Parts: sequence; C-alpha cells; structure tokens
Amino acid sequence: MTAQPPQVTPLAEGLRVRTFAAALNEDGTPDADGAAFTRTVEHGFYEPWQSDEQLSRWLPTFVEDGQQLTGVYVDPGLASLEPWGEAFETYGFGPEHPVGTFVDYDKTLNAGGAEPVPARLITGVTVNPGFRRRGILKHMMTSRLAAAVQEGAAVAALTASEGGIYGRFGFAPATREQEVAFNVTEAGEGFALRGPSTGRVLPVDPSTLEELLKETFVQFHARTRGSVGRSPAYWKAGTARWEPGNITSWNRRLRAVVHVTEEGEVGGYAVFTHEGWDSDPHTLRVHDMIAADAVSRRELIRHLAQMDLIQRIVMKQAPVQDTFSQMLVNPRAAAVKSVHDHLWVRVLDPVAALEGRAWGADGDFTLTLTDPLGISSGTYALRIRGGSAEVASVSAEDAEPAQHVTMEAETLGALYLGDVSVLTLRDAGRVSALGEVAWEQLAAVVDLPGAPYCATHF
Repeated sequence: MTAQPPQVTPLAEGLRVRTFAAALNEDGTPDADGAAFTRTVEHGFYEPWQSDEQLSRWLPTFVEDGQQLTGVYVDPGLASLEPWGEAFETYGFGPEHPVGTFVDYDKTLNAGGAEPVPARLITGVTVNPGFRRRGILKHMMTSRLAAAVQEGAAVAALTASEGGIYGRFGFAPATREQEVAFNVTEAGEGFALRGPSTGRVLPVDPSTLEELLKETFVQFHARTRGSVGRSPAYWKAGTARWEPGNITSWNRRLRAVVHVTEEGEVGGYAVFTHEGWDSDPHTLRVHDMIAADAVSRRELIRHLAQMDLIQRIVMKQAPVQDTFSQMLVNPRAAAVKSVHDHLWVRVLDPVAALEGRAWGADGDFTLTLTDPLGISSGTYALRIRGGSAEVASVSAEDAEPAQHVTMEAETLGALYLGDVSVLTLRDAGRVSALGEVAWEQLAAVVDLPGAPYCATHF
C-alpha cells in the first residue's frame, strides 16, 4: 500500500464524534441511534422525516451494505455554558441527533481493468447550518478517509449535491450523465431506429424481478467503465416494493419490461412509470434501464417507443455517449435537456488504483502527485503493456526525466475513468511537464475510448 492516512483535523471544543455500524435491535426494530442519525440526514437534505415504519424498511438495507455512520454531536455540558445553550437544549433536537453526518461503505468500481477496484463510497454528508466553521466536515472527511486508507480502499467516490465542496479533499467529477427526451410520435421529429429488431421485449410483473435485477446488474457492472456496486435499495425500488416518498407502500404505478435475446437469455430490463393522462405530451419516465449489451438496450427503448398512446420518453440518467442515439433515423428525435456530473472520484492508493485502470496504448511515463491531504503524494513510475500497468513508487531523484508529468490528486480523479483527455487538462493548466514530454504519445496511453458511465446513485 502506497497511500498514507491524512492528518485528522480536530473538532472545535464542545463537539465529539462517534462512528458506529448501522444496526437493528434484536426484534428487528430500528436502532435508536441509527434512527436519529437517518432522520438527521433527511432533515439536512430537506426530505420528509422518516416514520418508524419507514425506518424499519430503510435501515436493513444499510445493515446489509455494512454502512458506517459517523456523527458529530454537541457536548450538552459545554452547550449549557454557551449563550445559545439553553435555547439549543430547550428547542433543538435531542442529544441523540448529530450536528454533522457522514456515511461510508465498501463497493467496487469498474475502472476498465481486468477486475474492479475496491472503492469506499461516501454519502449522507450533512452539517447543521447552525454549527458551521467548527471543522465538522473536515474532521469527518479526514478521519474517514484515514480509515479507508488503512482498510485498503484504492479509491473513494461520492455524488455531490454542491460542486464547490469536495475538490479541496481531492475529489473530482469522473463521470457524467444526461437527461434525454425522445419524441416517439410518428410525425415531425418522430422516432425510428435503423435496422430490424432482434429478440423479444416482454412486459413483466416487477414484483418477480429481484434476482433478475441483481444478475443483470452483475453483467452490466462487469462491462461498464465507471459503474459502482449497488445498494439493496435498488432491488426494493425496482420490484415496486417501495413507492418514492413512502417506502411503506407498493409503487403501483411501476411497470417493467425485459428483453429476451434470440438465444432465450434475458439481456436487460427497464422499469418505468406513466406520467399520467394530464401530462402533455403523454410521457413514460424511465427510472432504471440496465442491459448486458447495446443490443438489449436498443430493443428496450424501441419497445417503449412503440407502446400505445405514448408521445415522449424521458430518461433522466442516460449515458452522455449512448450508442443508441446513433441508431436513430432522425437524430432530432432525441433532445438533450441537461448534462451534469455524477460520480466524483478520489484516488487513495495510486499503485492499486492505476494498476486497476484501463489504458489506451503501450508506453512508459513517470507521474508526480501532489496531495494537500498527503494521502497519495509521491512519484510513480508506470509501465503499460497490453492495456495493463505496472506501477512502482520511486524517489523523485531516481525518476526518469523523459515523459515525466505532475498533477494534483484532484486532477488524477478527473482523469481516472477517462472522461476527460490529458491534453484538455494540460491546456487547463492542471497537468505540467517535468522535462520533455511527447504529449500526443502520452495522451494515446492515458486517454480511453468512449465516456465512462455510472448508472447507480447513492
């Protein structure tokens, strides 16, 4: 392991931190600490507070994932000495409710290499706005990144509600997604696909699909650069067992289809809802579409486009480079509504992360990383052959002067999955040469074909 745990930033006086595993009581009811923690997260994201019944459904998925909950709490003894202490203790939430929250757990990330890399996923990050500027976020982030380093994670990953927070911790956007609306009427900018259909798409009962959802995602995850492992919550939502906004009820509006290949294998699925007859135009909204290959993805969309009385299909989380769009007879039948970043990546162990990544061509170069947190700082010699890298930590004095570049850890996060070219980052002033660098040759080695895609939110 070449990563070094960061120095943990201390909390302000009067705050204490606790990390504990998501858990249930012996009778299966929500653990009180986990319940208070989860309600605090929902409060921080302006979501409705979870009822006890809702928590009894949410928390088992946290337990199954092995989620670690880190909360920062106010010391009641010190709070009572502050001018605001009496109001805080009288009108505020109880002491079991933290003023800072942070959730992390382990999955894998497909970086294009032979095997996915160990990834520490981060979510549920909130700070009570009444307790800003007390080092809460920095303490939670540095302490949990230190734990991730010590426990062998190659990378950390998160999704960001705000874009200006996580760069200083070494994270950078590494995948994007887009919202696309398809006009599926026959007139005007109408929808039609090149080539004949193959296999058959069947409407199915979503409540029967749990094992199929899991099996299909395994295939998708293995072939899709940028994909991260999924939470069990996806199987609950995809089988209609959880209604959005109230997971104690079935989602009776949910519909599902599967594509069966010519060989009789299920190649993919889509789950979707009709937006209602008051929607204009009449719209299907696709909530999740996972396919083992581009053929099944194409046939799933073809089927949805041909459903009776439907005029538009909306996909909010589509790939930014979707082969499907190139199959349209009329490219204007697909309108991109927005493009936004999705998965943010932070390299922890440069050797493990770079050896687990795909590469575009054979070559050798030296990389010097600077890292404000000190986790991945160092100089690394890379030898790439046949799409795989051998990476070794070397001293700066022993590094070869040719093909030697330097960048910050945040920039490596942006480059890692191949969403942006090394030449673009050079021109942005984020990659610098140390000596003579053949930039086009380096780009051929580092850059990857096509954009990465992460179909999983967390």
